[in-house]
Amino acid sequence: MNVLIEMTALSISRPASCTDPEQLAAWYEAKARLHEHLAAENSADHAREIALAAAAHEHSLRLLRTSAAA
Repeated sequence: MNVLIEMTALSISRPASCTDPEQLAAWYEAKARLHEHLAAENSADHAREIALAAAAHEHSLRLLRTSAAA
């Protein structure tokens, strides 16, 4: 994974809040994968990157649950 490319792609593709929940969830999953990768590479910020990855993953799941309930 090229971190700079992935960060740029996430920045450019950041969806608007009115985007459908499935697309938002996919974007947050991509963000979670990036933070998981950063956690594996950087021991100094490992705990923070793991927390950010978990938060992005949880947000993705909440979006999907909300979408399924609607």
